[in-house]
Amino acid sequence: KYYNKITHKVLENSFDALSKIKEDISINISSLDIDKNSTRDRILELLYGCGKDASRVTLELLEDEDVHDIETLKAFIKEVKSLGVKIAIDDFGSGYSNFSYLMEMKPDFIKIDGSIIKHIDTDKNSLLITQMISEFAKKLDIETIAEFIHNEAVYQKARELGVDEFQGF
Repeated sequence: KYYNKITHKVLENSFDALSKIKEDISINISSLDIDKNSTRDRILELLYGCGKDASRVTLELLEDEDVHDIETLKAFIKEVKSLGVKIAIDDFGSGYSNFSYLMEMKPDFIKIDGSIIKHIDTDKNSLLITQMISEFAKKLDIETIAEFIHNEAVYQKARELGVDEFQGF
């Protein structure tokens, strides 16, 4: 019963921080947040309220098999992108994410899930999946971010595969 209140507080704190710092921020949200009118409206209100600083915001869409209204989600993404907001698909490659989701959402970034990345130096399947995601993303002009870079070998493999950015090591 507190989820919505907590989400709104996190959003408000994030936009408050944005007004006080020069760095960009990323905020994780789920499709369930966007489905909820009050949360969707609050996000838009905060984005419109911060003016040109909206371009320093990246919304990371959490993977969710419960996308109830794809048209609402697409309209929301279109509106926030018109304000300069960037969209990332978080944890891509785990659970329910798929390539048609990428084509629907037209994100700016794909964050390749750490469960795939962490073994690209030792596991052929992880390597091939990362390579496929990276090549597909490049063809769609989407930047890739590798999560869970935990050592030099994994970092070097991710670089060799053309991953654009790295989280971790």
